[in-house]
Amino acid sequence: MWFKNKHLMTYAQRKQQLRLQAGAFLLCLLIPLSILLYFGFAQLKQNQLSEYQEQARSLLSQIDRQMFKRRLLSSSLPVEAFNYYQPVYNPLTEETLQIPSVLSHLDPARPTATRPIQGLVGYFQFDAQGRFNSPIWPEPLSAEDLTKSTSEQQKTSVELQQRYDQAKFIYQTLAKSNALQTKLAAGLSKENGLYQIWFDVPGYFIFYRLPKVGTERKLQGYLVRRDPYLLSLVGEYLSQSQFDTPVLLTLDADRSNSSNKLYNAMTAQPEQLYFLLPHAQSNVRRLAEADTPAELRAQPLYSSALRWPFNNYTLHFTTRTLPMSPTLFYSALFALLLVLTILGACYGFYRLSVRQLALAEQRMNFVSSVSHELKTPLTAIRMYAEMLRAGTVVSTEAQQDYYGFIHSESERLSRLIDNILLLTRLNQEDHTGLPQVKPDYAPVAMLADIIRSKTSTLLEKQDFHLNMVIEAPLSEELDVLVDQDAFAQVVINIVENTVKFFRA
Repeated sequence: MWFKNKHLMTYAQRKQQLRLQAGAFLLCLLIPLSILLYFGFAQLKQNQLSEYQEQARSLLSQIDRQMFKRRLLSSSLPVEAFNYYQPVYNPLTEETLQIPSVLSHLDPARPTATRPIQGLVGYFQFDAQGRFNSPIWPEPLSAEDLTKSTSEQQKTSVELQQRYDQAKFIYQTLAKSNALQTKLAAGLSKENGLYQIWFDVPGYFIFYRLPKVGTERKLQGYLVRRDPYLLSLVGEYLSQSQFDTPVLLTLDADRSNSSNKLYNAMTAQPEQLYFLLPHAQSNVRRLAEADTPAELRAQPLYSSALRWPFNNYTLHFTTRTLPMSPTLFYSALFALLLVLTILGACYGFYRLSVRQLALAEQRMNFVSSVSHELKTPLTAIRMYAEMLRAGTVVSTEAQQDYYGFIHSESERLSRLIDNILLLTRLNQEDHTGLPQVKPDYAPVAMLADIIRSKTSTLLEKQDFHLNMVIEAPLSEELDVLVDQDAFAQVVINIVENTVKFFRA
């Protein structure tokens, strides 16, 4: 058992046991703390990710609302505005005037009665017979008009030529729509009043409605370029977001969704669109797939399909690996300080315990040594005393020698006891009871006499001879500042240790 008191263990064994116990205690602290910190940091990262996901979710909701709002605004256009000339009654002259429509501007970005539509190519109208006209061209266009020679068109003014070219481009683009041709061939029937969308012309959106103009139902709408239109929708709200890192939006056209049958008339592999927000409150940029940074796809944030009729488009929000938030940074710093504190405390307790073990080992060795030192003079005193008591020593001279040995050994025993008491006081915090050293000037010759008187008996007893040399700059007449009692005690200790360890 680790915590069983084993009296027979050596110092090395106790130190090894302490090391194992300290290591086990440290593991018991660090393992649950590490698990707690791991799940804590995981939760902080999840909270940070949830904030980004909530921003992306809110942004997608705003984009959906804006798409629906634009359909509502464009649906408010009067049905008469899709003709080049619009009848206006003048109450003063009681006449009906023919004035150009508000949609007849050559520049699609020019403000009209409605908010400008980004990417707008132009407006168009088809009647039930499939005849095409546009608010920018005063006459209907047909396939035969497209075959007219360029020389015939050059007779018109520059503005009319521009209007004709733009109307011709709109007609040719719409002619590529199979959905439009199918609708015209099947006849124009009543549908939802809001604008519907056809996606089957690559790079374009065709918004259309089927209002009733007078007694005839017509197909009206407008043609927009896909990229600028979507960029305006995405960029308007994305630039106002509070993302701390660059965000990549991927607009993915998914043909696998069969809810919109007209949508399935698109090309086999529709192109993905990429929009980049470099940082918060910045302008959104359209990126080509080859220019898309790979690191911005490392962390998916949110993905969801747009609302009908764009439900075949899915927006994917991705970004680089999320940076360390201030909360996460300070939490990591606190955790590091906590771990360092625990390690430092455990190491400090370990070192303190090692010192206590070493001190206990020293005390044990000291007690053993002192016991031997005390036993030696006691044995000598007892032996000489018993011999004198028994009367075996008859000679007076021998008796005096024995008395001298008893006296010297008793002085030695007294010094040992004084040293033990002094050592005990040194180990205590209160040192008020310690003897004070009182140095005084004494000649070197007197110190030499102290050495001879204090060591002669011990040296003669052990068959040693004292040789003392006083070297320059000392001399017998020189005075030295010294405490004579402390000096005598030091000399005796040195001589006794010398004799003892020399014999060993």
